[in-house]
Amino acid sequence: MNTSKTENRQQTMKILRIFIFLGFVILLIFGCRGTQARLMRSGESDNIGSDRAGAEVYNPMVRESVGKLLARAANDPTIQQVTFNNSVMQVPLKRKVCFISLENASVEELGDFKEHIKTAILEKVSESDQFEIVSDRAVTAGLRTLSLRPDALFIEENMRMFIGAMGRDGTPVDYLLFAKITSGTTEINRDMQRDYKLSLELVNTQTFTQIIESMPMRKEYNRSVKGKIGNWFKK
Repeated sequence: MNTSKTENRQQTMKILRIFIFLGFVILLIFGCRGTQARLMRSGESDNIGSDRAGAEVYNPMVRESVGKLLARAANDPTIQQVTFNNSVMQVPLKRKVCFISLENASVEELGDFKEHIKTAILEKVSESDQFEIVSDRAVTAGLRTLSLRPDALFIEENMRMFIGAMGRDGTPVDYLLFAKITSGTTEINRDMQRDYKLSLELVNTQTFTQIIESMPMRKEYNRSVKGKIGNWFKK
């Protein structure tokens, strides 16, 4: 008799555990439907994209490359513009920069990051106390009005025509800024490493000389179990 009760109790507990497990699975399935989101804290590290580059790659590339470029251009002796304050003190004028284009020569589509990168470059230049950005809308309108493609500006006649149209109140445009993103892929069976680079080219409109700075970033993508385990130990 006691044996029968024990068996019934065990059977009941087994069925109960099955129902609890099924309930947990159902809750997990339906509870994870849809997108969950949260606001990221200031200073919190960017999330790392699983399939292509994102904020974790592009944001530091913009910061470093623009910073290095402006530091070099600040020492450019060919541009010396000053204005007089109360006809006595000479005050340096900010150097005008036209951002022309962002070219994507990488294997990945930039999507909405193209405008994000462009805006980040404009903001970084505008933060400088020695350089200022010509309105991006004005640059776009100027190229369209003159029927010029960005690469056509490397022809001297076209460049002079363009900077003549961009100059206002007798203040010329000092530099043209071009940006380019490239990538290179190293495959290791199912895993791979992708090298990204943001290159900035600043063209002096007076001398037609160039200042080029770049910032590389490397990213590892793991699809194999071995790669994922190895990557976990690198963190």
